[in-house]
Amino acid sequence: MARTCDWPVRPRLWPGAAAVLLLLAGGLARAADSPWLYGIHFYGEPAASHAEQMSGGKPLWSLECVLTDSDVWWGAAWQRDNRFNHMRSQGHTIIARIQPQWGYAVPREPTYTMPDYLTKVQAAAWELRDVCHIWQVGNEMNLYGEYGGGVLTAAEYVNKFKQIRAAIRSVPSSLGPQIVLLGPVSPGPVAGGVRHTDGNVYLSQMCGALTSADVDGFAIHAYGAPWLGAADARKDLQAGYISQLCIVDHYGFSHLPVYLTEWNRATNAGSAADEAQTAQFLHGAFADLASWNQRWRAHPVSAACWFIYAYDSASWAQYSIEYLRTVNPPGPNNDLFDAFSYAATLNYPSVAAPPGGIPPRMTVGVPPGTNVARTATATADSAITPASRAIDGVISSGNKWTSDGITPLHWLQLDLGAVRAVSGFVVYHAGAGGETTAYNTQCFMFETAPAAGGPWTIEASIWNQLNFTTRTMLAPRFVRHVRLFIADPGVDNYARIPEFEVYAVTPGDLDRDGDRDLVDAAAFQRCFTGAGGGPTGGGCLAAQFDEDGDVDAQDWLGFAAVLTGP
Repeated sequence: MARTCDWPVRPRLWPGAAAVLLLLAGGLARAADSPWLYGIHFYGEPAASHAEQMSGGKPLWSLECVLTDSDVWWGAAWQRDNRFNHMRSQGHTIIARIQPQWGYAVPREPTYTMPDYLTKVQAAAWELRDVCHIWQVGNEMNLYGEYGGGVLTAAEYVNKFKQIRAAIRSVPSSLGPQIVLLGPVSPGPVAGGVRHTDGNVYLSQMCGALTSADVDGFAIHAYGAPWLGAADARKDLQAGYISQLCIVDHYGFSHLPVYLTEWNRATNAGSAADEAQTAQFLHGAFADLASWNQRWRAHPVSAACWFIYAYDSASWAQYSIEYLRTVNPPGPNNDLFDAFSYAATLNYPSVAAPPGGIPPRMTVGVPPGTNVARTATATADSAITPASRAIDGVISSGNKWTSDGITPLHWLQLDLGAVRAVSGFVVYHAGAGGETTAYNTQCFMFETAPAAGGPWTIEASIWNQLNFTTRTMLAPRFVRHVRLFIADPGVDNYARIPEFEVYAVTPGDLDRDGDRDLVDAAAFQRCFTGAGGGPTGGGCLAAQFDEDGDVDAQDWLGFAAVLTGP
């Protein structure tokens, strides 16, 4: 979904400083930035904005546009003096989207040259050094309309991004380190004349061309389709941001912040019933994000900026909270403004990515042990062919689990019947069964839980381009329930899994002969590392009696307790 920036265009602690101090002490937000999840796209003219009334006085994140080669009122100095100083005085955190001009995410030669642009970017960073330290470089770069009608490849964008980032970071900000975000893709498949590259594919291409030294964070976009009701639109939105987080984590960037700088559901202003659906979508989506941010080993979203807040023009009225504020009946389930206000009373915090990232628990490779999925019970979110077909040992196009064609997210869940020392999994995708590879699952997570209802732990986030996926645990996970959590099932909404194998080892039985004897003791000794010495690799998973990733004295006590003979 293309966007421009055109104008005429846990305990509830707020209010009070205690809430902010608690959040900051817990490392959930930077001192210069809003400690809350709530955000908007376009604050608007200060005299006309009701943003503080809407947020109940909470500081917001706000995505604002700075253009180096447009009219003066889009320049850094004018924005600072006429909007940004006021916004900072209200405590809001500005994310500045910088680009040369509308329709150009980055310079396209010869219309705009990089040397000239870098000089202007550096000057803009200097002008805004006291009001902004977070920057988004360009917008939806996989659209023809964001590169003067041409194709901006991921490799070319990354090359220009690195130069722009260096120019911004050369200017210190009084608000903290300069954080330069990789620009957000336009989510969705290839669309003739509009989107030249699938959004997730483009994001994966950018991530594959970057290292941790090249980027400070990510901006992403995700939307709830307007033809869906509130509940399904929330799922649609979740699938959008979770699939992108999955790609970011797959490439090793789980330690970097992610900001959702555009999200919405379009509203038919002439229909009170439709605005009611969008209102329920809005406050429900904030609840979903807050829940996601508390999920174990999930990459948090630090801010969610609704597009748009301020009234812009007739072309954007269907998204504008300010425009729709008085059109239809009031109330958090009827009106967008009231829905946002209600969500703000729930005190959802901004959560930062863990500084060291999310430690990997799995590595590529076929796991050791026995496929315990064959004796498991399979269930799914939906099915037009039974979930049990995914664990029957038959890999073919006619023998698979297929979900309904409803809005993702989808999931395929196994009850292993008892707690098992899970060592890894193998997933055979549609292509392995002889179908077109376009049906292959693309973005999914492998999760474990102690009970059927969770809580679920993300063990691995996977961006898949193959017919099968294999992963091995670095340390066994002692669990009864596992599942595939599918955010992007492929070319359409149907998830197709011909076979899902889950492997488990028997702790102490290193030679897999059914007992724990001196042969196993000798193998155990070869695996022994001592406390903190792991990981020990797949061949030593059966030597581990706990989940700490090493083979030490504690594991020897476990082995000695089950030793059966010579």
